[in-house]
Amino acid sequence: YERIKQEGKLNNFNEAQTRNEFIEPLFEFLGWDMRNINNDGEVTTEEAVSNKRVDLAFRIAGIPKMFLEAKSMKVDLDIEIYARQAINYSWNKGVTWAVLTDFESIKVFNSLAESKSLFDKLVFEINLSEYISDFERLSLLSKEAFSLNKLDEYAERYGKKVKKVTVNEKLFKDLKEYREILTHDIGVWNEGLDKETLDEGIQRILDRLIFIRVLEDRKLEPPTLLAILHEWEKSDKKKTLFQMLVKKFREFDDIYNSNLFSKHACEEWHDYEGAIAKIIKKLYTKETYEYDFKEIPADILGGVYESYLGYIESSEEEKGQTKTKRKSQGIYYTPKYIVDYIVQNTLGEKLKEIESIHELKKIKVLDPACGSGPFLTQSLEIINSKYKEFGNRGDQSTKSEILLSNIYGVDLDPQAVELARLNLFIDALDEKAKLPNLAKNVKVGNSIISVGAKKLKPFKWSD
Repeated sequence: YERIKQEGKLNNFNEAQTRNEFIEPLFEFLGWDMRNINNDGEVTTEEAVSNKRVDLAFRIAGIPKMFLEAKSMKVDLDIEIYARQAINYSWNKGVTWAVLTDFESIKVFNSLAESKSLFDKLVFEINLSEYISDFERLSLLSKEAFSLNKLDEYAERYGKKVKKVTVNEKLFKDLKEYREILTHDIGVWNEGLDKETLDEGIQRILDRLIFIRVLEDRKLEPPTLLAILHEWEKSDKKKTLFQMLVKKFREFDDIYNSNLFSKHACEEWHDYEGAIAKIIKKLYTKETYEYDFKEIPADILGGVYESYLGYIESSEEEKGQTKTKRKSQGIYYTPKYIVDYIVQNTLGEKLKEIESIHELKKIKVLDPACGSGPFLTQSLEIINSKYKEFGNRGDQSTKSEILLSNIYGVDLDPQAVELARLNLFIDALDEKAKLPNLAKNVKVGNSIISVGAKKLKPFKWSD
């Protein structure tokens, strides 16, 4: 570095050269397997997010611990957009630590800290001239330090690790708010609807809006919801905003061919114009945080939905009866590590015996109480991985075939079934193409004996 600096050539190094020549060797010195010698993906290159790139992900035992954004030495690291890029990516992934560096300086951020300013999230900054004299602080970024949670301890000691606002918490809070807005405003304008019909229709509306945001963030569709909102705001208002959305739903029904966008009774409801507009604006909010639905992992989205299901079910009960309601419905979030363990030690073991795609197509996976579908989505993933072992691309077409041939789910709660289908669609989606209709694969019904015809919800086997 000093030799190149004396020669006046530092500004000739672009971002890639700075990363390869200086940043990666520094982190290799800090104990990270930068060259993947152990072949376990400890440090990997991350994919683009919202047309930006966060360069490196650092993992321990397969779990992301830190994301790093590299810049060239001629870039001003104090420009806020660079910090926002690294912090938003880490936050959407549910990872605490985001690092911004040009080698001459390293900025370490707590992406989950609740703050109005992104730079308030700065835990510490260390400059090149301090790397040796203050090696104790630099070493907080070492693999050993992360294994021992030393950076967490440092942040807590200096008041830099405060109340977290995780993706789970904020997304759950927002979904709850969206539902309350729609329930109140649409309910007022459609007084004849019973509660069950209103709940089911509102869930369908929310599912569609979230799915469209996923399409947008995966660059499968151009910005759609905001464009419709802006068009409506500039129009003569002869059509309601919701009527304009329904027109788009019909287009998506033709393109993606799933029951998610098929005609539904909610499309005939009278819409209080402010309700849908509020929700659309909130789905694009750019305050302290913004969601990138492309980057939110499936287990986080699934966990939010499991908690959300518990909320919408228990909201029907008096406060004193909520716990009983949750127990009777069995609505609990299963942590991802438990889902992974169970699926790997059941389906995973069975797949080891499979020697051909013909045999693979015969595998049937049934979750008789699927909730929002965490076991089904994980099963989809490992069956898809098995297809790849046989030379299949494992793309959306393959996943669609798996969904129709291998994956089955049942749940007593119609809204849980809707959410399970949505999560499976989101997991399978990677191109602008038709999705399978899961009406016969993930169904409403009771997998055990229950008391009373209403609670039993028996299948119509003729269907």
